[in-house]
Amino acid sequence: MTLQLTGPALGLFLLSIILLTFSWITMGLRIWVRTSIRSMGLDDYMMVAGLIFYTAACVSTVAGSLNGVGSPPEMITDYYDKQGRMWFMFFQLFYVLSTVPIKASICIALLRITNQKVYHYIIYAVIILSTIAAVVTDIAVLAWCKPVSATWDPSLGSCADPSLITNVSYYISATSILTDWTTAILPAVILWDVQLHTRVKVPVMILLGFGFVASTATLVRLRYLLAYNATEAYLLNIAHIAIWSITESGLGLVAGSMATLRPLLKYLPWLGSMSSSSGGATTKSGKSRQPGATSHRMQSLAHRSENATFHTVVQGGDNDCWERLSDNESQKHIMGVTSHTGGHMKGITVTTDVVLQESTSDDPSLAPAKP
Repeated sequence: MTLQLTGPALGLFLLSIILLTFSWITMGLRIWVRTSIRSMGLDDYMMVAGLIFYTAACVSTVAGSLNGVGSPPEMITDYYDKQGRMWFMFFQLFYVLSTVPIKASICIALLRITNQKVYHYIIYAVIILSTIAAVVTDIAVLAWCKPVSATWDPSLGSCADPSLITNVSYYISATSILTDWTTAILPAVILWDVQLHTRVKVPVMILLGFGFVASTATLVRLRYLLAYNATEAYLLNIAHIAIWSITESGLGLVAGSMATLRPLLKYLPWLGSMSSSSGGATTKSGKSRQPGATSHRMQSLAHRSENATFHTVVQGGDNDCWERLSDNESQKHIMGVTSHTGGHMKGITVTTDVVLQESTSDDPSLAPAKP
């Protein structure tokens, strides 16, 4: 027997199901894309781990909403009070665990699109801070009451002051705000000097958009953390904490997976036509980068003979840094596969220009033969 869903309980129930569904869809597409191009990497496995923990967190919020979390006090019996508190504790544990692999996955992807050490230090700091905050928070939740079952049934033991959980929640929220906004803003900073064509711009905008919304959810959650100290309507008030926490992790998971779905854009005709007619990406200095054929000039050799000049240019590597989101793509950036796609050559190419010069010598042997 479960309670009738109403108010925050209904919102928590629906939001958990919707975000979990989108998370599984985007993750399924991500795995399909990665396996089809044989480029499953560490970031993919980390995101799968994040999805597993997030699924457990959503199951806990769904069960909690059906057992008192978000329901008004007049609907709460002693049974539902214990059940609601128990499921909320499970939610806390799994939500915190989900944040680490989700952010780590996004950070690993960002490591592939930049070679600057300062950005690497920032990215590693995000991973370390998120991990420390998650470990501290889960230890605090489990150690709050002795035994742990006293968390939902005070008659079984004793619990520390509720301010302990409140203070720890402020700590992980502050850490989440710092790391969330860092992972949301950093891609824009890294790609600041690159004017991307539409095919690349769409996934970048999606990633940044979801990242900003997820970061905002953490800010909104701050106003509800004092609900841990509430003596009345406890289950009703803490539902808002669960709602914004589920939103934060869910959008982060979807955003992290969306960034890897660029190969699917070729199935959208309007994006394909726009990207093909956009003329490629350019830097702010005005240098053009043709889609699928952009390259670095690695070496230029000139050889002059008596009547001709040979100018050889060695070019190689796709210069679209946003494509370096997997181990396979990062290798193609250096040693591309010499295959034709859309009329452009990918990989290392050698171009030789021959300039013929008219001879001015009086030597009869150099004169052209008469017909």
